[in-house]
Amino acid sequence: MARLNGQVNGTVVYREGDGVLMEIPRGPCEIEIEDLDVTLTWFEDDVHCSTAMPRADYEQYVASGDLVLE
Repeated sequence: MARLNGQVNGTVVYREGDGVLMEIPRGPCEIEIEDLDVTLTWFEDDVHCSTAMPRADYEQYVASGDLVLE
């Protein structure tokens, strides 16, 4: 497991359960990388938020520059 700091600089989305896609706001985030998935955590209006996404989605966001590692 690796823990990194990152910055959302573009459109990074996640889905809560079977609901609609929601956008993670631009700004700092923490990234926890596992073998199969990645967890992003961030603050929005003083609320601590987090989501897990498949590692392939995470790698696509990094490659596109929407998610920048610090």
